[in-house]
Amino acid sequence: MLFNPRPKTRREELYDRRDELERVEDGLRKVLGLVTILGIRRLGKSSLLNVALNELPYGSVKIDARKVYSEFGNVPREALAKLILEGFLKRSGKERARELARSIRGVRLLGFGVEVEVERGVNLYGLLERINSLGERFVIAIDEAQYLRFSNSRYPELIAWAIDELENVSFVLTGSEVGLLEDFLRLHDPGSALFGRPHLEIRLKRFERHQSVDFLERGFDELGLRVSREEIDEAVDELDGIVGWLTLYGYNRYLGLGHSRALQRLKEDAKRLILAEFSRLRELSHRYELAMRAVANGKHRWKEIKETVEILEGKRIDDKNFSNVLSNLVRYGYLEKTVDGYVIPDPLVELAFR
Repeated sequence: MLFNPRPKTRREELYDRRDELERVEDGLRKVLGLVTILGIRRLGKSSLLNVALNELPYGSVKIDARKVYSEFGNVPREALAKLILEGFLKRSGKERARELARSIRGVRLLGFGVEVEVERGVNLYGLLERINSLGERFVIAIDEAQYLRFSNSRYPELIAWAIDELENVSFVLTGSEVGLLEDFLRLHDPGSALFGRPHLEIRLKRFERHQSVDFLERGFDELGLRVSREEIDEAVDELDGIVGWLTLYGYNRYLGLGHSRALQRLKEDAKRLILAEFSRLRELSHRYELAMRAVANGKHRWKEIKETVEILEGKRIDDKNFSNVLSNLVRYGYLEKTVDGYVIPDPLVELAFR
């Protein structure tokens, strides 16, 4: 169902991302060691990744780095090793997993071999090297990979080594905080371990207006719901080309809500979600929220945003400090810098701060 609010897992559920899907799958078929999928929140990165992993005949594991960070407060290599082994176990069977576990110091299987225990200080390099030696392709997909920066382990160096040395292991990284992931990987920085390594970068864009309209029309046709073109046009005007919001609007209509109520509930739910996601930035500095409020209320130039924040805060702000605030909001994906100034790329994020 196009309006299924969960991340998609099958090609027929994935609307108009076929070019991007073919690029991901082609990159992995060509044994590229690293593929990155980038884009702001709710553009369908996880769905694209799920479908690619399900269609390709390779063993794989998908790891949510944000979830690992939420559990541990960082992303320790022991947690990654455990998740990688559990993914390998599901794909390869117990006997092969036991054989692998016996060959890696600090790893053992518990009970009937369905639970993995990883000791502190496990050799992640050795684990990947052993998986590679089995001679079958294995894909390690890490969703929201910018959270890997919260670790004492040097993951860019690990990935660079894997690209050079492991012909059967590939990494796919997704990131909605695009600037943070780019800063972490430093793919184009000569001082980075990953500089010059072959990789494929895929950037998801918002739907064009005609795509958003077609998406809603197809979704309603699939459900046998009659929805007027006027209602579809208004929904697209409100939600732009953010497929996650379009999907939730369609799902609300599927649940039986009328047009106005479906949009209203979506906006209410979206505001709570957006502000909850933003809370960690607000905890770092209240200026992030003040800057977002300024842009959401029509201030787009650096100078006018700064003046608005100074009025709201009641004091002058150092130029360099304020530039860092806006730069960080761009890195986190909440703002985009254009020739006309700073804009909020998601209409419901703008609404939440207005």
